[in-house]
Amino acid sequence: METGKNRILQSVLTLVFWACFLMLPFLFFPFDRDKSAFQSTRFVELYIFSILYLVAFYYVNSGWLIPRLLGKRKLLLYFLLILLAFLVYLSFYYLIWSNSTETIAYFNRRHGRPRGWRWYYFFRLGPIVLFLLAFTFSSVSKLMARWLYAEKIKEEVSKQQLQTELSLLRSQVNPHFLFNTLNSIYALTVSGNEKASDAVMKLSGIMRYTLEESQSEYVPLQNEVNFINNYLELQRIRSTDKVQIVFKVDTVGEQVRIAPLLLIPFIENAFKFGVSARQNTQIEVGIRVRGNTLVFTCVNDLLPKVNAPEGTGTGIVNVRRRLDLLYKKNYQLQITTTDHKYRVHLELDIIAQA
Repeated sequence: METGKNRILQSVLTLVFWACFLMLPFLFFPFDRDKSAFQSTRFVELYIFSILYLVAFYYVNSGWLIPRLLGKRKLLLYFLLILLAFLVYLSFYYLIWSNSTETIAYFNRRHGRPRGWRWYYFFRLGPIVLFLLAFTFSSVSKLMARWLYAEKIKEEVSKQQLQTELSLLRSQVNPHFLFNTLNSIYALTVSGNEKASDAVMKLSGIMRYTLEESQSEYVPLQNEVNFINNYLELQRIRSTDKVQIVFKVDTVGEQVRIAPLLLIPFIENAFKFGVSARQNTQIEVGIRVRGNTLVFTCVNDLLPKVNAPEGTGTGIVNVRRRLDLLYKKNYQLQITTTDHKYRVHLELDIIAQA
């Protein structure tokens, strides 16, 4: 679509240029101003020659000289050929002008002798201006077209790299989460806990979500809330009475969308480091929408010392990178540790994803 608009814009600019260009000989070429320009044979010959020559030069310069010479950094050869084209144009213009009956009659009438060669007859303002305009516009239009094409390729490459990186990050999220969940169910089965079967059903719902919906760039927030609720129910089954889990959710509109699996790494992190079998702990998760902002909070107790499992921090690093790629500057993430509490506060601008 952008390429089509650029082509239309270039075509319009080219038409405007040629419309103006065709009028310029009437300003710069010699003819009797009291008569029609087309009554002057000299003007007609100079006009036809100049237009044909400069149109040919325009397209040779933009279609062959710039791509074949300037584009390959053959600057000296390029400018030598431009200078040659310039001198050839002035030479033919001078020959037509000097050998016309109107010019010969003029010098005989004004000076009583034939015209002699003078440098200022050769380097006349009119043909110089027309040649420079044809050279400048053909060069600028061609260089602009090449620049727009290069920008388009650059944008496509950047977009492709972004999609590749996001796919890679998503592929890291799923096995990371499933690995931790399977560990939880394994603990239930080893201990013979009758809640293991219910846990398997919860895991089935979670896996369906990760397989079917998490491949989308954005999903309805309500789907993400249901996913988090299943995850927390799974953790309740696994946890002892010493762990209090609080999940507060405001009413979520159907139009609100969010990147899938964006919030779960923070909750996983809370269960990794904020749960103890020997002391009472609390994990509080909150999701609410305020105007155009989604506010997510996750607070857990800080235990004196925890042996971090292998891979700790991967989920948080991934979610930070996904936030940078998907939301750019339209989010605020604050992670603080105060009063023996580990707090995550995330605000997302949901306008662009609504």
